[in-house]
Amino acid sequence: MPSFESVDKKKKLKSYIMLINNKELATRIRLGFMLAIFVYLVLIVLAIILHWSEKHYFELGLTALLLLGIVWFFSRGYNYIYFNTEGSKIVLRYMGLQPILSDNYAIEIPKSKFVKYKIKKTKLGLRTLLVLYQKTNKGISKYPPVSITSLKKSEKKDILDALDKLSTR
Repeated sequence: MPSFESVDKKKKLKSYIMLINNKELATRIRLGFMLAIFVYLVLIVLAIILHWSEKHYFELGLTALLLLGIVWFFSRGYNYIYFNTEGSKIVLRYMGLQPILSDNYAIEIPKSKFVKYKIKKTKLGLRTLLVLYQKTNKGISKYPPVSITSLKKSEKKDILDALDKLSTR
């Protein structure tokens, strides 16, 4: 016969459902990056053909501005995030929005084995990382950090609230 404590825990795990999908924002971020590159190339070609600047200060300044933008974009580590707590698992799928470094990753943790999470700030606070922990037969395993920088504040709060309710610390 199951104890009341395990029944309450199962009800708690099943009762909290959270779904977050930032596909629309991720698409806008990626398109904005590509648009910036395209506008840069058009302006550089026009500046060279029309001789806007004798000593090419315009082209140099525009290139420096683009390089700063690229460094900013890559240092933020934007990801497409899909987070779902529906069913018996916590599902976190993510994909980098950087043109060269984008791969698809997924983390699936049974709710009963989820232990805790940590939030880390890196690179002068430019990137927010989420680290998930799971119970295994050999102890507690730690998943690689996932950048949640591309999420809105309210979405980050919703994820953290859901994880707080599911954690067994």
